[in-house]
Amino acid sequence: MGKDNTAPPGVLERALWLMSQFSMKRPRLQLRELAELSGLDKATALRALRTLVEWGYLERNSDGSYSPGPANLRMASIFKATSNFISRLEVPIASISKQVKQTTSFFVRSNEERVCLARDHAYQDFRYFIEVGGSVPLSEGGAAAQLLLAFTGPDTERRAKTRADGYYISRGERNKHFASIAVPLFESDGTFLGAVTITGLGVELTDEDLIGFTRIVHKEVATAGFLSGQAS
Repeated sequence: MGKDNTAPPGVLERALWLMSQFSMKRPRLQLRELAELSGLDKATALRALRTLVEWGYLERNSDGSYSPGPANLRMASIFKATSNFISRLEVPIASISKQVKQTTSFFVRSNEERVCLARDHAYQDFRYFIEVGGSVPLSEGGAAAQLLLAFTGPDTERRAKTRADGYYISRGERNKHFASIAVPLFESDGTFLGAVTITGLGVELTDEDLIGFTRIVHKEVATAGFLSGQAS
């Protein structure tokens, strides 16, 4: 629903569909832009936007644009406090970063974007890193995007190889200076959760270094009851 830019039928669906148009690259949107992106007519979009503003999920700015409101931060805090697998993952993420001395993050797929749900804060030398809650279109590539597509997208030979390898290495896909490796994370029952990604300067990391990091990922996430690597 909505992927072909057709308007969702339900009132609640329309409001959620409007909310989904915002991203880190599109943090502020005018009514005209929201109508075009969502496929809703302006009158219908405006009714939903007024309700979202009233409940604090959107703010209307002085220039007439809309942006996410404070209610989202409250919900994000509740999510972090109550999400079992995120709270379990924070310690392994920090431990992995400490051992590899690179930035470690965890991404999930949300529609056609990857969203960062956890990241260590010990290695923040590079401003390009995506903060917790940030999202990037899967179409921009990168290790996390390619791995998420391998486990959640239509099958291809390349994606089958990624699943068989149990990792994906990216060099310069999103930023020419960086190299990353992404490893799939599974719940103990084999349910795919997302991608654990380690990123650093490409000139300092060989593919052998990156593959070696996967052993640390496997060990650390296992301490929290997760599985990683090849699909079961």
